[in-house]
Amino acid sequence: MRDILVDQARRKASLKRGGDRDRLNLTAVDPATPDTSVDILALDDALRRLEAQDARKGRIVNLRYFGGLTVEETAAALEVSVSTIEHEWRFIKRWLFAELSDERTRPS
Repeated sequence: MRDILVDQARRKASLKRGGDRDRLNLTAVDPATPDTSVDILALDDALRRLEAQDARKGRIVNLRYFGGLTVEETAAALEVSVSTIEHEWRFIKRWLFAELSDERTRPS
């Protein structure tokens, strides 16, 4: 699922398909709220860095976020305790938030 989302984001961003232009969905515009959408390509880059540091944490993200598994199902699939998955999931969310926040503040 992750690869499909990344490929779709790359296709949308390609210059051939107007990737250099901002997309605007006129039915969902609310100028009073900030843009909180996830940049799939930045998420993929961050996940690759996480997987390089700790492969199990990368598998947890793939199973939980992209696979839709519960904490219990993820623990069973990786043959670890539920508390280990809960602890690592909390770490992963904080780590990804910090990484993606850094991506937004870096100059292009």
